[in-house]
Amino acid sequence: MGSLYEVLEVEISEEKQQAILKQNQRQEAPITLDELKHFLVEHGITYGLKEEVLNSFIEGSISAPVVVAEGKQPIDGEDAYLQPVYPTNGDGKMGDDMYVDLKHVIDIPSVTQGTLVGKKVPKTEGQKGMNIFGEEVEAKPGKDMKLRKGKNTQVNDDGTKLYAVVDGQMSVETKVIHVYPVYEVNGDLDLKTGNIDFVGNVNIRGNVPTGFEVRAGGDIRINGSVEAATLHAGGSIFINQGIVAEGKGEIHSANDLHTLFINQGNVVVEKDVHVTQSIFHSDIQANGMVYCTQRKGNIVGGSVSAGRGIEVNEVGNDMNTPTSLYLGVNKKGLEREQQLQKQIEESNDEKEKLNQLLSRLLEKEKQGSLTGQERVLKLRIRNSLNENEQKQLEGKEKLNEIQDLYKSEALAQVNVYQTIHPNVDIYFGKYRRKVITKHQNVRFRLNDGEITFMNL
Repeated sequence: MGSLYEVLEVEISEEKQQAILKQNQRQEAPITLDELKHFLVEHGITYGLKEEVLNSFIEGSISAPVVVAEGKQPIDGEDAYLQPVYPTNGDGKMGDDMYVDLKHVIDIPSVTQGTLVGKKVPKTEGQKGMNIFGEEVEAKPGKDMKLRKGKNTQVNDDGTKLYAVVDGQMSVETKVIHVYPVYEVNGDLDLKTGNIDFVGNVNIRGNVPTGFEVRAGGDIRINGSVEAATLHAGGSIFINQGIVAEGKGEIHSANDLHTLFINQGNVVVEKDVHVTQSIFHSDIQANGMVYCTQRKGNIVGGSVSAGRGIEVNEVGNDMNTPTSLYLGVNKKGLEREQQLQKQIEESNDEKEKLNQLLSRLLEKEKQGSLTGQERVLKLRIRNSLNENEQKQLEGKEKLNEIQDLYKSEALAQVNVYQTIHPNVDIYFGKYRRKVITKHQNVRFRLNDGEITFMNL
């Protein structure tokens, strides 16, 4: 058996999930399967032996180096998440798996008071793995989440379901669902209607011409097109027929943007941008993803910035139009982070002052000297504390989402499913790479301070 140590060696991967057999010199005497397995066991390898590979090695049909043992990777648990429950079109019952095309203004999920709009899907613990030494490898459990009420929604007692407390339309975000009242315009926005500033959802069944402003606490849905106008939504924005902005106006969404195309638009989105067709000469800033992979699916000119990644069919064109792609946290993301940190600090200060005042009132109540006016004040303070807690929770969740971008910057990537043309600049933070030749079907990533690409 000593001769095997002279001709063979075993390399163990860092995570102890693979054993690689290497050969230092030719073995003159034949090796049996039992001898080779015993050799591996002496190295402590007891799990995941590949007998077919061992036999092939002995027979000479494969040569070293070769993986002769492989462990079982743990399967990490899934995070808890909020699953929307959309209404059906027929009998009014709620359906979990019903497909709802939110881009169609005429097909918006409307609910009535008391109906279920969302439910918490619990986290999973994952499945343990096993390394090649027969040792269990713990799985990473999923993260839990606390279901919280949105605007006009209420969480049930056990914290697993979300119900509407008013009639209205659903506005779905990643971790919260709102139900908003609706303001509807049955045609184009014009001088008769004027600018719109509404606490709920705004539905416009026509176009939004140049110079108009639409502000909504919830979603904005436009059946036509948007010119050089200003849209600000506390939820998502859906534009069926695209944006033609001539470099003016601004589209700002606290959630997602869905549209057919963007031509010379200025877009700031805190989550994802979904463009069905094309992005031309626009300034796009998204904290999440930018998707442009349907139909033509091209980005030409301007700059597109995404915190998590860009998926596109074609970048640039045969005329080598200058086009820039930015990955990672952008300037507006950094400014938003500072605003949220300041908001949380101010909330903490307010909470401390309210608690001090409440303590004094409770002490007076114990002594039986609380006036009627002070009793009303006590109730108002408790309501303010509840609102403060809700505001803090929302602020911390949004802050965590932005800070997650720092962690994911190294994982951000640009996937080009067809062609990327010369004269495209790709930035990952302070790093830049200019594309000087045409490439097909490639992925760009940041590796050790260098922007590299590989075939998809």
